[in-house]
Amino acid sequence: MDLNVERERGAGDDLRSAAAHGVRWSVISRPAIELLQLISVVILARLVDPAEFGRFAIAIIAQEVAFLIVAGGISAALVQHRNLTRAHEETGMWLGLVSGIGLGILVLILASVAIDPIFGARTASYVRLMSPLCVVAALSVVPMASLRRRMAFRRLSEIEIASTLARVGGAVVLAVAGMGGEALVLGVIAGSLVTGIFGWVSAPGPLPRLHRKPARELLSYGLPFSLASVSWVGFSNVDYAIIGARLGAVQTGLYYRAYTLAVEYQAKISVVMTQVGFPVLARAADPAELAHLHQKMVRMLTIVIFPLLALLAIGAPVLVPLFFGARWDGAVAPVQVLAIGGASVVAIDAAGTVLMATGRVRALLGYGVGHFLTYGLAVFIAAPHGIVAVAVAGSVAHTLFLGVAYLLIIQNADEKPLERLVTDLAPATVGSLALVAVALPTGAALTAAGVAAVPWLLAVGAVSVVPYLLTIRLLFPETWGDQCRAMRRVVPPRLQPRGRLRRLVPAGGRASA
Repeated sequence: MDLNVERERGAGDDLRSAAAHGVRWSVISRPAIELLQLISVVILARLVDPAEFGRFAIAIIAQEVAFLIVAGGISAALVQHRNLTRAHEETGMWLGLVSGIGLGILVLILASVAIDPIFGARTASYVRLMSPLCVVAALSVVPMASLRRRMAFRRLSEIEIASTLARVGGAVVLAVAGMGGEALVLGVIAGSLVTGIFGWVSAPGPLPRLHRKPARELLSYGLPFSLASVSWVGFSNVDYAIIGARLGAVQTGLYYRAYTLAVEYQAKISVVMTQVGFPVLARAADPAELAHLHQKMVRMLTIVIFPLLALLAIGAPVLVPLFFGARWDGAVAPVQVLAIGGASVVAIDAAGTVLMATGRVRALLGYGVGHFLTYGLAVFIAAPHGIVAVAVAGSVAHTLFLGVAYLLIIQNADEKPLERLVTDLAPATVGSLALVAVALPTGAALTAAGVAAVPWLLAVGAVSVVPYLLTIRLLFPETWGDQCRAMRRVVPPRLQPRGRLRRLVPAGGRASA
């Protein structure tokens, strides 16, 4: 791997070109990352019991504490700051180490006084294993922020691929060796260590040193962001905690699998919005430019992700037992329900990036707390009725807060939030409805005919592509043209189709995203 960091982009660079550059590398790296993760998930689901995944779902909270609370606030402050100096980086390293060590100790204490009595000794041992990640995350704060600030998207993609290889490879090898849930935990630790090591090699950080003025500047942004991250950690894990406490480890494992398939995997694709969108939007020249870039990015994300979620909901009864085995059948119905929640979360993530880029961390904090409390209450009420009821409650809460997110990001009195929301999501939503109209009866017919699982999935996917693309092409020609032009900017020229793609793209100049 080439360890020369891409040169820093100046403030005067074309942000749309920077966005296209970032998306290009995400297009290259994301399929490889997701394929690796899918292969590992399929293998691990057959090697590790659902109850162990349920315990792991509780332990993973420690990793999110490390990377969202410890690293997230300081890293975001460093990326967002307009006039960054060496003193800011030294202070960022100092703040990260202090908070990382403190939170690592807190995690160890909570493992004994809270996790053990509620979830059991085995879950508590997994949490203790995770605690050093708080320090690992702290050490990677400044190097990773530096790469994001430079918009070194190629290097960030390479680091993510290396981290994924370490995480999934380590987990699979250890699971084959019979380590069960410990394999999942140690895989996460291995991936985090690789991220930190490659981050330091690519962009070495300074020695930690506290400077008062830079500390005030970083904390004015980073502290509210970290508090918002606390609510996000709670939001991301409150369902697992409640299900684990009320329904046990097996049901937690089934819900974890369903939520991962329907929400987390699709949300991972929207990491493009954070990795690429945040530094680009943070340097947008004016609100109109920011709104324009955000809208184009949202449409690109939803046009890719919404049809995948629709196919997942239709194909879950076939796909889940095929890939994960019969013992995961209990995850099928929650997967189908949570697909709606997954669609909402993708758009929510994009809205959150706008709030981060514009420095509105207090609004982000208020939104995160409100979403967390509402979702937690909904899950608590629904949990006694089973994980399908929890999936329904979760999807409703996510969809409601998608509307709240648009209320926050739309500040222009001339633009209505609901109208903007509909405009942003209409192409992908209407296209997905056309997809469902064809895929659903096709799947039913194939099932009645006794078609095997793999041909079933291939056939349903194949017949669904045409109505989806045709609907967007005919009903939303402007969006179709935008996506085709964006693809031509993202895909390297040597890989672009010749002739036919250009004839399909409406005239109108350069791509706008």
